[in-house]
Amino acid sequence: MGNQGLTDLPMKVKLPEPEATDRSHIEDLIAKRRSVRRYKDKELSKSDISRLLWAAQGVSSEDGLRTAPSAGALYPLEIHVVIGEDGELEPGVYRYIPEGHTLVREIAGDMREKLSKVALSQPMIRNAPVSFVISAVYPRITSKYGSRGLRYAHMEAGHTAQNVCLMGVELGIGTCTVGAFEDEGVKNVLKLPANEEPLYILPLGYI
Repeated sequence: MGNQGLTDLPMKVKLPEPEATDRSHIEDLIAKRRSVRRYKDKELSKSDISRLLWAAQGVSSEDGLRTAPSAGALYPLEIHVVIGEDGELEPGVYRYIPEGHTLVREIAGDMREKLSKVALSQPMIRNAPVSFVISAVYPRITSKYGSRGLRYAHMEAGHTAQNVCLMGVELGIGTCTVGAFEDEGVKNVLKLPANEEPLYILPLGYI
């Protein structure tokens, strides 16, 4: 009787400190990841944009699986690339096509100022040479999982954004994950279909 309830007491276990000298490369990337809102006045190279997009949603297996996990491998996300002036790519809004690892320009012209305005005029979106906009086509996943599919899509957006953040650290590229924006405003700027909802904006630039 005297020991009744003792097993319900909270127990603290001190974990071994991660040793910096023993860190793997991925641990170093995780440790260095920070939100970055100021960037060099330098355009992103096409090669670095390619690597960031592959990290986000690139095909990484012969059977079409991608770099970010997706419930049922249904892949409800789309990645839009907003590119400014003076880079290797023409300014405009591009849609990333994972199959074939290609970009398709859907809107011509530098849309960074307009995108910034519908994102509470946050200056890093206006100043970054490139921004990724992650959106979701919910019917792709709710058709199988119902309303639970909404959660799965949001989880996948987190996986995707973290991949971009870590690849950015590897390349000396900073970003921050922006969720403060007017949904309808972003849809209008990017001319998204009615069934596609923006979830994240990731401004990107060299540190």
